[in-house]
Formats: sequence, structure tokens, C-alpha cells
Amino acid sequence: MKRISLSIPYSVDLTKEKSWKILDESQTSFGIVRCHFQLNERFLDEHHQVGDALAVYKSPQGVGSQHVIASSFELEKIKQISSIEKFLTENEHTASFATELAAKIELSKENKLSSKIKTQLASKLKSKLSITSELHENQKIREKTSFEITNTIDPEITEPIVAVPAYKRKAYDLLLGHVDFLRVDYKRSLFGLRKKAIKHPPIIDFNNHPNREGFGVPLATIMYWEFLPKSSILMLESEHCVQVKDSEQVTLIQPHCEKTKNVDFPDVPSLYQIANAAFPKKWILRKSENNSWTEEELKNIELEEVKSAENGWWSRHRNSK
Repeated sequence: MKRISLSIPYSVDLTKEKSWKILDESQTSFGIVRCHFQLNERFLDEHHQVGDALAVYKSPQGVGSQHVIASSFELEKIKQISSIEKFLTENEHTASFATELAAKIELSKENKLSSKIKTQLASKLKSKLSITSELHENQKIREKTSFEITNTIDPEITEPIVAVPAYKRKAYDLLLGHVDFLRVDYKRSLFGLRKKAIKHPPIIDFNNHPNREGFGVPLATIMYWEFLPKSSILMLESEHCVQVKDSEQVTLIQPHCEKTKNVDFPDVPSLYQIANAAFPKKWILRKSENNSWTEEELKNIELEEVKSAENGWWSRHRNSK
């Protein structure tokens, strides 16, 4: 079973200061809440179904042997993962969840959420998402695909034949796996003249991130049609019945299973690493918005905070420097 991680906002986007929420009027404090979703692919015990006809053929007159038809087609299909990511990114309920969670963390002296609060927030998000029955047109990302249908027609068949695309219904189970959060304040020390970045909560051990909360909560099941280019066929027009009327439909239904799952934290740059890119230690060293990073570059950023602890990132990478 394929598992796909979707982190929102995307790591590279967070290297821009404007992607963080400004927390004070002087614009020296910034915060972010990042949601990590997981899509678990699930195969359904259903037969493939056919869509609308792409072309109509008739057996050539006067042909005494079997006739081979080979036709190339171009079809527009939905990019499922990209569309789901766009849906989650633009969804107002996901944004509200992150805002409420940030407010609860601010009220917690230990920067931790109780099980009760986590359950309440996750249940509210799940309930709000259930209102959405399907992805809207502007949330669907499309791409064109080319394929060929080849088949042999018996010369005795004189009635029209149609080329039809084949589809199979599949599902993704959507889970909220984890949430991580961070606050960055530029402050002057008691006798300091320059502002320096301070991250909260502070990290001491790279293997123990104090800013992560695990959920593993099923939110919804997403149903969609997968195009099967190699299964697309020729059939008699009289026998053709359109079974898939909208192959681009992506629907949300209640979770297939309500049980909380163990979900691994995704392999993405930590917010501490990203903050080092977005907010340099010294205020005056902040970079232009035009500065660009890749996700791999972010994963390799040093964390000065863990040097003295001789663990995690510093322990793994110091010998290679």
C-alpha cells in the first residue's frame, strides 16, 4: 500500500518571511503551524468501468480477413495528489484548525497540548471536512496523457464499433498525522545592541523535537477514478453503456476506518532548520525575498542549538565538514 505525505505549508515556501504569521506590531515576532497529512492508498474490490466513447469505427468493406485498428488518443486527466494538496492548502477549515491550535499552544506554559484538546480540535476538523462532498473545479490540477488502443476487428462485424477509455475506482484514506509549530522572536539581550533570533520552544536534542504533536486521526476517505490506458478497449456501439459519467470527480466521504493510526513523522526539513533559512541569527542578516532554497538544502542546515549536546544533526554531520 502506497503512503504519501503532504506537509502544508510546503517547506520551501516557509523560507520566505511573508509565509510566517506576524505576531506583534513591531514585526519582530513570527510564528507558524504546519500540518502533516498522510494519504494511504487503498484498492477497492470493484471491476473496471468504461467512460464515454472516444471514436467510432466501421469494418472496411470488402476486407476478407481480420482487420487491425490502432488509434492514438490524448486524454485530459486529474493529477490526484496535486489536486488533494491544493484542496488542503486552500481549505478554510484546515486554516482554522491551524489557527485554533496555535492559540491553544500559546495558552499552554509547556507548549504541549492535552489529549482532550487534541481530540477536540481533530474532531472539529474532521466534522468540517465532512461538509465538503467533492473537490471543486478550481482545485483540480489536470494533465494530458497519450495512449493507444489496438484491437482486431472480425470482417463479419458490420455494425459501428467504439473506442472507450477504462477506469477503476480507487481510494485514499486521509489522515492528520502530525502538527509542528515554532515561534521566532528577534530580541536584544540585556546589554546587546543588535537583535538576535530566538526560537521557541528551544531545541536541545535533534532527536527530540519539543514542537511536534502526533495525531494519527482519520479525517476522510477520498474516492477517485484512475484511468487505465492499457485496459481501454474497442466494443460494439450497441453494447456500450457509459458507466463513468464524470471521470474527473473526486469525492470525500466518511473515513473507511475511524481507528487512530501510528503515523511516522515525514522526512521533511524541521521548522528549526527552515527558521534558520527564513530568520538568520542576526536581524541585519535577513535575506531578500528573492533568495531561494531547495528542500534538500534545508535538510542540511546546521542547528547551532544542538552542537553542545553532541547529538542528532551535529553528531552525524560534523565529521564530514
